Amino acid sequence: MWQDYVIAIVSVLFGFILLPQLRDCWHKKTVLNIYTAFLTTIGLYVLGMTFYTLEMWVSFGAEFFSGTVWLLLFVFSVKNKKKI
Repeated sequence: MWQDYVIAIVSVLFGFILLPQLRDCWHKKTVLNIYTAFLTTIGLYVLGMTFYTLEMWVSFGAEFFSGTVWLLLFVFSVKNKKKI
């Protein structure tokens, strides 16, 4: 199903776009809004589970990747916010 690949490509690109932001959070240079990061993480994991039930395996993996990037952004932002 071609839609699986289109969704996956877009989702993976969204995840890769955030890698510089993740690097900045890792080096304690920035803090994201923790509510945005948390809710986006939950939403992406819900989408991933939805794609899993539809047997859209590529999209499931892509959403899991993007959700994990957002989860790391959330964790590092919470950790960095406590130090500010």
